Formats: sequence, C-alpha cells, structure tokens
Amino acid sequence: MRIAHVSDTHLGYRQYNLDEREKDIYEAFNEAVDRAVEERADVLIHSGDLFDSPTPPIRALYVFKSALRRIDGRMKVYTVLGDHDTPKRRGMPPHKLFDVRVLGVRRLEWEEVGGVLIAGISNLRGRGVELLKRELGKFDAIAEKYEKSVLVAHQAIERYLPFEGAYELKEDDLPRKATYYAFGHLHSRIAVRFGGGYLAYAGSTEIIRKDEISSWSRRGKGFYLVDLDRDEVTVHEINLDIRPQLEVEVEEERLEEVLSFVRHPHNKPPILHITVKGENVNRQHVIGRLSELLKDKVLSFKPSFRDLSRQLPPELPRGVINLESIMREYLGGDELARLAMSILDRLSQDDIEGARRVVEELL
Repeated sequence: MRIAHVSDTHLGYRQYNLDEREKDIYEAFNEAVDRAVEERADVLIHSGDLFDSPTPPIRALYVFKSALRRIDGRMKVYTVLGDHDTPKRRGMPPHKLFDVRVLGVRRLEWEEVGGVLIAGISNLRGRGVELLKRELGKFDAIAEKYEKSVLVAHQAIERYLPFEGAYELKEDDLPRKATYYAFGHLHSRIAVRFGGGYLAYAGSTEIIRKDEISSWSRRGKGFYLVDLDRDEVTVHEINLDIRPQLEVEVEEERLEEVLSFVRHPHNKPPILHITVKGENVNRQHVIGRLSELLKDKVLSFKPSFRDLSRQLPPELPRGVINLESIMREYLGGDELARLAMSILDRLSQDDIEGARRVVEELL
C-alpha cells in the first residue's frame, strides 16, 4: 500500500489579508492532491487542520469539493480534525458536507484497508488530554492483529514542541505497534524512527507563519509519500512549488541591496521580510524608498526596524532572573504565566500572527 500523508493545509487562511495568499493556500493543496494521484497513492491521509476554521469561506469548501471530484475513487480519503477545524461545543465540522471519513471524534476509530489498519483520533486538548491518552492506549491491542498499521493524530509531542502548555503528549504516551504515525499540528517536516516504524509530521503545505521560513528554506513544503509494500517502510518527501518568502537584513544607507534578493527567477513574486538597521531610522522615508525599489518585483514586503542607537543593558548571568516565575507572581497563576511566555516567545521573533494564534488557541 502507498499512502500520501498530507497535513495542515489550512484552506481558507488569508495571510496578510491578501487575496493572493488565500489563493496560494488553495494552489498548494491542489498540487498536493494532484501529485498524490500521479504517484498512485492508494490512500490519502490528512492529519488535521484541513480548514483554517470550523466555519471556512465558501471558496475553501469549493476547492475541497473540486479536489474530491478529481480523486474520484482513485484514493480512499481519511482525515482527523485539527485544533483549527474542530467546532466549538461539539458542533458539526465542515467535513460533514463531503463524502470523506473523519476518524476519531473523542474516541479512537479505525478501518481496515487492503489488510492495513488505519486508526485515528481527532484533536483533544485541555481536559480532553486524559481521554486522548486512554484512547491511544487501545491502539496496540487492536494493531496486534495486523502486519501493518497507521495511527493518525493531530497533537503536539513534548520532544518537538518542548514548551509547557504547548504539547499534549510525551513519547511515553504513544502506542508502540504502529508502522507509521501520521501526525499533524507542527508545520515543519519531521520523520524519525519510532517503535517499529516511523513517526512523522508532514508539516504544512504552505508557509503559514513567518517562523516557518527557515525550515522551508532547508526542507521545502509538501507531503510524505509512504510505501508500505515492503518489509521496510519507506518515506519520501514530495515538495510543492509554493510562493517564496525571504528574510532580508539591510542597513538604512544601503537599501538597494534588497534588489539582489529579487533578481533570482521565481515562479511567483516573493514576499520579503525586511529588517532595516540604523541609528534613528526614518521609517517613513525607508518604507517609501522600499516601495519604489520593489514595485512590481514582489507580492508584498514586510518591514521591521532595528535601532542601533539604543544602548542594550548589560547581560545578566544565567539564573539570576526567572521570567516565568515573575509572570506567575504578577499574573497570579500558572496558566496565565504559560500563556504570557508563549506570547512573548513569538513576539520576540516578530511573529505577531503566531502570538495572535496562541491567544486564540489557549483562550
């Protein structure tokens, strides 16, 4: 059996409030589906956050409907709900509009496909984590009857997101009998040996946040093609042709250097994240000059500024200040302190969208 493992497509997401970015999300998803068909995958597994919201725009629903028409029985399709497309108060997810199997809403569910066990459980957080662990504990006994098995989930594991409050599972909480662990939630690609098989995060199919740029530049964006036909499972990276996003740093007096980053041929005009360094930077002048230089060369540019005239305080020895303890005392609780630290971690990387998402997810 050959499996296409796709995840975190976030259909309906509109990055920077640009129509072009919403279209980019759809194009990446469509390319992933078409490539999976070309590679003759038997099963398409989507490990959560198919949609960016439990109430996606009509355009997102239409794109998914069109993709299912192109699949037209060539692959069986299974998915779990992610934290983004799980409806509040146990409402109906948008997936119910389509003939697609959603696995494991508040319990582990499974099917046999061509002699392979495919089991999954949708995203659970907060008070649902104990239920999640109990349901995952059932997997090994079920998998005993099968030579090959796949576990699908949309959860963070401590090893890969080691921030208190950011993960739901530790590796010890996972069953050991799966041949392939098809996980979602992390937007970077990960594929490691685990138990008797592979544990994999397929990553997002597009750049959803600025902090994904570095991992995209190293490993690309796409999905995994998993071959279960042999005794040894093989995992192949399939890359997608997405719009480039580039991080650039220039001095205020040398703004023309940004042009060197857009001279290289790209299938789509890139998005530039530009850090301008200088003393007492004239921000209005810089933005105007960048607009002139980059006109018709980029889709968009996002400027930030580093003021070199400010004196940095002397570095304190490690351990003198425990910022989380200060947050805990000031805010009056562990949960709020963890929330504050998660927001601070993203804001320190100029990831305003990521900070906003943390607030939405935790509150």
